[in-house]
Amino acid sequence: GFRKVVHIEQGGLVKPEKDDTEFQHPYFIRGQEHLLENIKRKVNSVSSIKNEEIKVRQDNVTKLLTDIQVMKGKQESMDSKLIAMK
Repeated sequence: GFRKVVHIEQGGLVKPEKDDTEFQHPYFIRGQEHLLENIKRKVNSVSSIKNEEIKVRQDNVTKLLTDIQVMKGKQESMDSKLIAMK
């Protein structure tokens, strides 16, 4: 909920010479510490998408690891059959 304050002399079009960027929030008031608990970070829907992507990727990794274990088992079986044939 913080908003950038643009002063009239800056006009919002000209970049200020020095970085005096100022922000304001209705609950950010000097001497009113009890209001700070009302300031919350915005939650974007993008973060929920990222969580879903992470879950899908974890599922893919789990499947790959399972496939590797199966292939190892088959390789060991083929190795033992080859040794028996020799």
